Amino acid sequence: MEERAAIEAERVQTRRRRRRVALCALLVVAALVMAGIDSPRRPPAATVGNPYAFSIFWWEVANVPDKWTNLLKETFFGRPSREQRLADLEEYLKVAQLARKEERRLDGRLVRTVSHAGSVEELEQAREYLEELLDTKDRLRPSAEEAVESELDRVVKDEGLAWRGITWPPLDFRFEQPPTLLVTSWRDRLQVLEAVLLEPDLDVLVRDELETRLLEEYNVAALVDNLAGLATYPLLVSDLYSLRTLLRVAAHEWLHAYFLFRPLGRNIYSTDAMFTLNETIADVAGRELGDAAFARMGGDLDENARRYLAPEERDPVFTREMRETRVTVEELLDAGEVGEAEEYMKRRWWDFRLGGYGLRKLNQAFFAFRGRYAEGPASISPIGREVNEMRDYHDDVGSFIKTVEKASTYQEFLDELERFRAQAAAARP
Repeated sequence: MEERAAIEAERVQTRRRRRRVALCALLVVAALVMAGIDSPRRPPAATVGNPYAFSIFWWEVANVPDKWTNLLKETFFGRPSREQRLADLEEYLKVAQLARKEERRLDGRLVRTVSHAGSVEELEQAREYLEELLDTKDRLRPSAEEAVESELDRVVKDEGLAWRGITWPPLDFRFEQPPTLLVTSWRDRLQVLEAVLLEPDLDVLVRDELETRLLEEYNVAALVDNLAGLATYPLLVSDLYSLRTLLRVAAHEWLHAYFLFRPLGRNIYSTDAMFTLNETIADVAGRELGDAAFARMGGDLDENARRYLAPEERDPVFTREMRETRVTVEELLDAGEVGEAEEYMKRRWWDFRLGGYGLRKLNQAFFAFRGRYAEGPASISPIGREVNEMRDYHDDVGSFIKTVEKASTYQEFLDELERFRAQAAAARP
């Protein structure tokens, strides 16, 4: 009996081991499939940028619980006063800048220490100071984020953009460095092929390496560019800006979330024109909403006013020169002269650098990506002028947003613009 029982027990263990092996094999296969084992079929930018990929999913997993924890905390223990939130926001932005400077200074000290030219003790002191700054940021962050959320929410409601007193989607922000964006374009035409999110604040050498690999191995132009914010949820906004700029970026990203529930936003990726239309409307309206919140918080809109003008007004010379460069590049590419176009861009890049404009790279990917933002210097799209004209036909930014949000195609927007033009013409004496 005992021998029979031992044999049966061994059989059970054997079956369990087989199931475990089979399960492990299945998990390995699944992992390989998810990781994209068939790498030649993966898009070039996703393949090359994979070691530095930024995961929105894991970012959400890491940040959503913090937001809910703070909400529950305020529910049970009460919210700070408006005055306290605004004071916390002001201090937070100062500490964020200090932490950024200290991180860069620490990098330099680390290099000197490794080369035996610096002091290990100084390095440890710098690390301790940075940790103190980061701890202070973490302590102030919930109140600072709530300050921006509350002030913008009041502006949104004042502009009539809430539904029965409820702002949807709710204004919910997370302050930190946004990811970078790896963009590729064909070499013989200005067209975005891929746009892949990468880790925030990538080193210049890493950016150059990725761009060079894509050019040499896949024959595509590439650019690793910075982002001001990202329409995740919570909405991701850089905390390294001035308060006025931060509020504008926050309003811009919220508008993308708002438009997602309207025809304009649902069709953002249907055509390049719709992408440009969405971004330009978010730029124009976001500036106004952000400025309204800034003024509501006691900010002076006349202080450093030129700094906050639209790009064409702020620096008309740079805008003109950049747009002329784009036109010439397109003419060369249309004529099939790819090499000549690339040599021309190198010369122009050097001219801009000598003129004091710190462009890291000027290539097809630069124009393909930045040219989608119609008010920017790299764009020759008429959409910027058209959106601003549409805004001029409205008494306030809220009514402007309600008009443009209904457009599901670029042609529908143009038709509505023509209708406003006709009304304005008929009203003239």
